Amino acid sequence: MVLLPLSYTASSVTLLHVLSQHLQGQTEKTGRTGFKLCVLHILGGNSANEDDEAPFDDLKARYPQHDYHTVRLSEALASDDSLRSLLLKAPSATSRQDIEQTLKQRLTISFAKSHACDAVIWDHSATKLAERTISETAKGRGISLPWIVADGDSLHGIPFYHPLRELLNKELKSYVEFADPPFDARFSTVDTKPIVSTKNTTIDDLVEQYFESVEQDYPSIVANVVRTTGKLPVKAIEQAEQCELCCTPLQDRAPEKSRLCHGCIRMLPQAQD
Repeated sequence: MVLLPLSYTASSVTLLHVLSQHLQGQTEKTGRTGFKLCVLHILGGNSANEDDEAPFDDLKARYPQHDYHTVRLSEALASDDSLRSLLLKAPSATSRQDIEQTLKQRLTISFAKSHACDAVIWDHSATKLAERTISETAKGRGISLPWIVADGDSLHGIPFYHPLRELLNKELKSYVEFADPPFDARFSTVDTKPIVSTKNTTIDDLVEQYFESVEQDYPSIVANVVRTTGKLPVKAIEQAEQCELCCTPLQDRAPEKSRLCHGCIRMLPQAQD
């Protein structure tokens, strides 16, 4: 069984659609499939769109052959109050978003392992991988870059794969628009809104807007970022001490000195005390 973390983006619904067609084709030809797909959607983040279960129910009805699950982001902590308190104490908008993303990944990995999934299939396009390369470097997790873009062994004890790694966001948005039967407008095909105020702008927002612009006229830049990052040497995971929160290698820092990476130290509220 493989796990597909589902959002309502064009890349996510495209991957669900393609995998569903692939598995259906296998069934028609051989009477069986090479793997079973488990679909997970996380509720309770800052995005109101992601907290809406109606699109999830629509996708479940459209592709009923898979196992579907929803979990709340607060399950990564003790309660909804704990999550709200942590996010409110975050020192910046970037920190709040980083905390949420880290908790989502931890929750996804925990779910995959508890449900005996053999791998996690992410919906990251080439554009998304390029965005993560730049944003994670800016946040202080540059050492994790080789694992961010790689297929196969991950820092989390379960293989990661990125089937959409050769495609741009703009191509996936076009695919959603022309899919048959068509997807409705709730599945994101709208361009990123221009940033008009920097007060609540995050690093991810800035990088996303940059690459959305770049991929329109200079798509080779996006591919080069991912390709160059993929050439970075990968240290054997068993030889590296890892951050207890995000699993980023600790750059030879002794665990008794710090059990968190530089990015997580900057992210958490107590880092500002």
